[in-house]
Amino acid sequence: MSEDRVVLVTGSATGLGAELIRSFAAKGFCVAINYFLDGEADALYQEVVDTYGQDKVMKYQADVADRAAVNAMYGKIIEKFGRVDILINCAGINRDAPFTEITDESWDSVISAHLKGHFVCGQEFVFHNSDREGVIINLGAAAGSTGRKNGANFCAAKAGVIVLTKCMALELAPRIRVNCLVPGSVRTREVIERYNLETEDGLAKELATLPMGRLGEFEDITNMVHCMVDAKFTTGAKFYVNGGQYMH
Repeated sequence: MSEDRVVLVTGSATGLGAELIRSFAAKGFCVAINYFLDGEADALYQEVVDTYGQDKVMKYQADVADRAAVNAMYGKIIEKFGRVDILINCAGINRDAPFTEITDESWDSVISAHLKGHFVCGQEFVFHNSDREGVIINLGAAAGSTGRKNGANFCAAKAGVIVLTKCMALELAPRIRVNCLVPGSVRTREVIERYNLETEDGLAKELATLPMGRLGEFEDITNMVHCMVDAKFTTGAKFYVNGGQYMH
């Protein structure tokens, strides 16, 4: 059992979630890696073990929309660390297609991974953290406010996450603070592929939409997340990290 603060990051085997695990571990937190596919989290887990020790990290495979699996995950986190203080909901998937070509299955799977996953993991966080202050950070997207072509399922899910954040914040205050992180064009694999940023034309087109004149880096996101964790008088808010690409 550890007296250090404990953070669970869902969907944290790769990408932004993995960077958050690294960042929190570097600041002395105990970290719980959640992943969905076999083998996804092995390399990250070993990296944290080698750097900070086995007592500072665990990994657990769970579908974030599966109530029983999420409940069991929280049980294992508390069994190892004795507590859970922070939940960061990063898990989600994209299954883009034109509106008239989105299948029921792709609609349901995207809504489930994002919106239901945030709901289930958030609710179970409350159930497993009944006696101390807590922090929940949901992952939104500007597309949840603006919409975009070929992503009605994703945009609808993220719109739901933004409103869900407000509802959670209203009901869980003052003990648990709930806020929404809304990243923009950060240099992730998904963003690079979606906007063809490995090509000169694709990169130039994207940079033209960014008043800051550059893509976001993982550090831009992790710095904001740590500020959100420490913001004691803030709940129900959206935090945009997008270089001015979308102002609201």
